[in-house]
Amino acid sequence: MKEEEIMGSTNSHHEAKGKSLSRRTFLASAALAGTTAALTSLGGCAPSSNGGTSNAGNNGSGATASHAWLDPAPELPETVAEETYDVVIVGAGIAGCTAAQAAAEAGASVYVAEKFEGVTAHGTDIGAVGSSLQLQEGVNIDSALAARLIYQWGQSEANYYLIRTFVERSGEIMDRYIDMAKETGYEVVLNSEMTARSDWDTLDDRFKQFRTAHKFLLPEGSDLPEQPWNVGYFINMVADDAQERGAVFAFNTTAEQLVRENNAVTAVIVRDDEGAKRINATKGVILATGGITDNEEMKRCFCPIALRADKSDYFPVGGNLGDGLIMGSWVGAALSPCYPAPIIHPVSLSVMGPGFDTCWLTVNRDGMRYCCEVGFEPIVTNARMNTPGNVAWAIWDAHYPEHAQRQEPTKSKSFMDGLEDKVEQAVTDGAFFKGETLDELAEAIGVPGDALKRTVERYNSFCDAGEDPDFGVPPRFLSSVKDGPFYASNVSAWLLALPYGLRVDQNSQVLDTEDQPIGGLFAIGNVQGDFFANSYPVTLPGTSHGRGMTYGYLVGSALARGETLGGYKAGIA
Repeated sequence: MKEEEIMGSTNSHHEAKGKSLSRRTFLASAALAGTTAALTSLGGCAPSSNGGTSNAGNNGSGATASHAWLDPAPELPETVAEETYDVVIVGAGIAGCTAAQAAAEAGASVYVAEKFEGVTAHGTDIGAVGSSLQLQEGVNIDSALAARLIYQWGQSEANYYLIRTFVERSGEIMDRYIDMAKETGYEVVLNSEMTARSDWDTLDDRFKQFRTAHKFLLPEGSDLPEQPWNVGYFINMVADDAQERGAVFAFNTTAEQLVRENNAVTAVIVRDDEGAKRINATKGVILATGGITDNEEMKRCFCPIALRADKSDYFPVGGNLGDGLIMGSWVGAALSPCYPAPIIHPVSLSVMGPGFDTCWLTVNRDGMRYCCEVGFEPIVTNARMNTPGNVAWAIWDAHYPEHAQRQEPTKSKSFMDGLEDKVEQAVTDGAFFKGETLDELAEAIGVPGDALKRTVERYNSFCDAGEDPDFGVPPRFLSSVKDGPFYASNVSAWLLALPYGLRVDQNSQVLDTEDQPIGGLFAIGNVQGDFFANSYPVTLPGTSHGRGMTYGYLVGSALARGETLGGYKAGIA
């Protein structure tokens, strides 16, 4: 698809203007009424008094009885300036910064609006399939199988071609940035810690995990600035490269509205300390605004199970308010029809990481076993958040060193030294609980002793037989609970991010409520809908960051060329 099909004809220039625009009204989608009726029928989705917590559309009109994304679009404000660029990007996280770098490298003039004072970077891994680093280490991944497993985790709701394009193209794109990292002075390795495991590729498909987690590091002795999170090295690297190529990063600048003229989005209204400004885009606007992690109203409407997470660990606070979803809705964009896939992990920072790095019998508050305990994150957290009282416990016995080594022969090497002393210290610190008998342990964690003992007896029979008919835990992870002392730790559920966004096609171009592309509007990163659905899979560790990188590069470079990325190629080759 060529530029005229994406945008319609516009003039290309990069200049600032000091005039004000006259007030005008947004083009509203006639299908919005149908969307409103569908969404307001959702249980537990009553509108708040302020119509949402996003900054987008905060026009000072006061309370409203509707959700912000269902309200009519506000009138455009008077503006104090106007600027024009080829590509305008909203959001400076991994997706937005990669898109800026790719578009600038391809020769486009680029403007990035970011509401915070700098780029947003957190997390450890960036997922990719087929990189040179993987090939060097003998990691050969069946891309068709990988794509199929991700698709199946979404219960066939997601767009298969978005997934397949990520799997097919992420390796070559990662290689570009591995080369850039070497030139910058960084190191890139394959990670095998935390959610990344090096030897789960031989498990059954529902547990299978491949070595896709790429970790950017600062070499020892480097004089480059240290980042608190590994992904920060990548994001700062691509943002710096984009700026060296002329991209303009406007920090402390909030995107408020999109301008849709005819069938194309042609500008973004932003606001900084000087006032509202119109930023024109001659080739396209890319939304990279993140998901809905910080928007309680959207969580109630679209993903209520996320409200049962123990904590939300996304930062900076207020970074994921669904701004792009609201702005898109105001110009007729459709919301993703997929149920969101919250990134919720059973994070345990204690030694052995029970429920996270190691797998143990788990029981609910009634002392009953309730799930498959394999530490494949959504299996553990989805079940935990549906337990009575929203609480659960991992249980193990005195033979935990042998159990841990059998479960994780590779990963356990990182925590075996002094393990017993560290476990006892965790008991002292209150992170773990201990009982010489199961009755003592039951009393310590507040579950019925008789029920716990019956559960343990049944579970031990499965361990002895090497088969779990209830939940299908593979023999490798079945760890009997027979000899005291006995231990327990709480099974946590931390919400790290909540991807949910706009409906897009195979090219990541935003669709309207009739499934027709909206000219000049694209969504990437966690505001890109239809990639994940229902449960966030860890089949390919680092996929959330990896798809941000992959689609940032593909959409940014394609827009600079006046093309789309050709999302159906993966199904034709």
